[in-house]
Amino acid sequence: MKNETYLYENDAPIQHKNKAQRGPGGKLALWVFYSFCGYCLWAMLRYFWVVSQIDPIPGATLEGELGSTSGKWLGALAGSMVLGVVGTLLGWIAWYTRPRQKG
Repeated sequence: MKNETYLYENDAPIQHKNKAQRGPGGKLALWVFYSFCGYCLWAMLRYFWVVSQIDPIPGATLEGELGSTSGKWLGALAGSMVLGVVGTLLGWIAWYTRPRQKG
């Protein structure tokens, strides 16, 4: 654990001048990443809500028909893989633009 001292003014901590802070680009990258994470949750919940309304087709098999159970799961897997790749890229950008201690 780090030994840090905080100064208080009006019961609120004051930031140290030597503490590294994100630049405007880093803040933007972090907010874009957070927004995308929220979008991913919304998109997957919406996908399952919409797809659950589709009635299974009688005789549907593993041929990838959306009406089959396997088709629903394959669609969800494909969508989550695409969102995962984009999320990984945005997460890497947010990590790369993180604040660093100088010295």
